[in-house]
Amino acid sequence: MARILVLGAALGGLQTALLLAQDGHDVTVLERDPHPAPPDTESAWSHWRRPGIPQLRLTHLPLARWHQLAEAHLPGLVREMTASGAVRMNVLAPEPALRGPLLPVDERFDTLAARRSLLESAATRVAEAAGIRIRRGITCRGLHSPRSVRIPCGAGPGSRVPQVTGVETSTGTLPADLVVDCTGRRSQLPSWLRAVGVPDPIEESGRRGFTYYSRYFRSADGALPTDKFPLVAEHGSLGLLRIPADHGTYSLCLIGRSDDQEVRHALRDERAWSAAVRLFPGADVWLDGEPITDGIQIMAGLTDRKRTLYDTEHPSVTGLVAVGDAWAFTTPAVGRGLAMSLQHSLVLRDVLRKTGTAHAVDLVTQFARATRDDLGPVYRQTSAYTRHRIAEMDAHAAGIPYRNPEWTRAKALAALARHNADALRAERAAAHLLPDAHDLLHTPALTDAVTRLLPDVEQNAPPGPTRAGLLKTIAP
Repeated sequence: MARILVLGAALGGLQTALLLAQDGHDVTVLERDPHPAPPDTESAWSHWRRPGIPQLRLTHLPLARWHQLAEAHLPGLVREMTASGAVRMNVLAPEPALRGPLLPVDERFDTLAARRSLLESAATRVAEAAGIRIRRGITCRGLHSPRSVRIPCGAGPGSRVPQVTGVETSTGTLPADLVVDCTGRRSQLPSWLRAVGVPDPIEESGRRGFTYYSRYFRSADGALPTDKFPLVAEHGSLGLLRIPADHGTYSLCLIGRSDDQEVRHALRDERAWSAAVRLFPGADVWLDGEPITDGIQIMAGLTDRKRTLYDTEHPSVTGLVAVGDAWAFTTPAVGRGLAMSLQHSLVLRDVLRKTGTAHAVDLVTQFARATRDDLGPVYRQTSAYTRHRIAEMDAHAAGIPYRNPEWTRAKALAALARHNADALRAERAAAHLLPDAHDLLHTPALTDAVTRLLPDVEQNAPPGPTRAGLLKTIAP
């Protein structure tokens, strides 16, 4: 079994550590933030300082696919989160199209609703109970790479690339058979690689993104409103997420373009923010709770980015892999980060079972292939959503319609899902990355129904106020 260093003790890193420790590997997690998890949920929310997790107090809901994978491979993690107060919820239940009861097969749409601080603190307890060492207050300053390995190149002599054998930290060199970067979207991997002679990773990045403007509330009676307001609603220039959480708490999050200066400056004000929320029909009841965050919580520059450390045949470094957001992150508006991260961790576990760490080249090349095949399509699909949604916001601000066949078809499916339960199940299966999504989306009846809606969707403006109406509402 291998000595493995996992960089980052957020949920993605702890999931990875748990999976690898289950296979008998000697796993140590290094975490820059020095403060351990508080013992109870409310202290974790109000007092836990985690600068390395900027989204700790922002809107969060794991996808149903994350819940499926966690129950199958990390059931103790799900039990601890539930015992701490995470609420098992079904993402179909709040939708107006679901007029009847849930079916037994709808359990696949279950997930856990909780504040991110609860999920993080529960994962820390599970990892520590499993014997995983979490070394806090350790800053990784670079990679330790005293030697190289030869990479075969067809019939030729090949070339040599650095082999990572540990990391340089604020406390000295820590050796490892494999270093797993789980430090997320703020990963310093490019600079670490340059320092050992590796060119910058091939990077694909969206040029524009979204900004979150969010607040958490607690309901007066500890129960959530029972209306049928959807979890996600999109107007022309804004989107709204309404996400239930634990212990009677919930979040409301407005989503705008990061470069929308008129909206960006106004929504920092609590009065303007509340006025914008009320523009979404039915959302005003959610403003009646007691705010439990100070002011408007803002996170900007939310876009998609993917880094490729090596192609599937010719790695530029061995002994090192990037998992989850350190490899690719997607806009939080679609909530795919945790599900993709856990799926990626499972890819690493399975590749390690085949190759071990002694076969350094095979490990990184097979991991690259599996990442491309299993997660590449999800990344491409999500980045396409980002491009289309920003283009639609641009068009709305300019007072013109946005025309794109792919986007129009997605809008037609969403419109049908508002009153058709079969369409709702198909749309939610796709949004939550469930394995049966493709089959549900391509039934002849659903395909025909969506096609019939296309002319109406193309002719109708997006729901919600005009651009002028929005700006007037949020003006000082």
